[in-house]
Amino acid sequence: MIVREAKIADAPAIARVNLDTWRTAYRKIIPADYLAQLSYEKRESNWQEILVNAEKSKNFVYVAENESGKIVGFAAGGCERTGKYVYQGELFAIYILEEYQRQGIGRQLVRTVATKLAGLTLNSMLVWVLGDNSACRFYEFLGGEKVDEQQTSRAGVAVKEIAYGWTDIAVLIDRSY
Repeated sequence: MIVREAKIADAPAIARVNLDTWRTAYRKIIPADYLAQLSYEKRESNWQEILVNAEKSKNFVYVAENESGKIVGFAAGGCERTGKYVYQGELFAIYILEEYQRQGIGRQLVRTVATKLAGLTLNSMLVWVLGDNSACRFYEFLGGEKVDEQQTSRAGVAVKEIAYGWTDIAVLIDRSY
């Protein structure tokens, strides 16, 4: 598996992974009709804009490619967005196609994001995750501590979001799994 910084030309593949993963990871959380109507084109446009503005915004995106060069996962990060927490950096998104999960790609992407944050002297990190998502166990396995939770709405459904944090991301960079 190769993890590399995303290019603007990766936007269609990132959008595909993003949408396909939403449809599998959230199928028991978000209504099926909402997931079915999500648009690859709209998501591609969003990712294109994110990638075009990444350097200016100090945000970044990394992709994971399989041996055939197909993008099977990605992670995005940057400065913590709210300023409400002691955490300086944030893992905004991490998505891996269902058939590639539980193979170490998520750990590799998190380590890459943490390394990039450390290079920007952002030495702590926060991530928000839907409470009914199995990813909660992943963040707990990585040593994330539950920091906060809030109720929000996704597709007209009330959902709980949980924030996990690492006060020192060196544990994510140096840790052998």
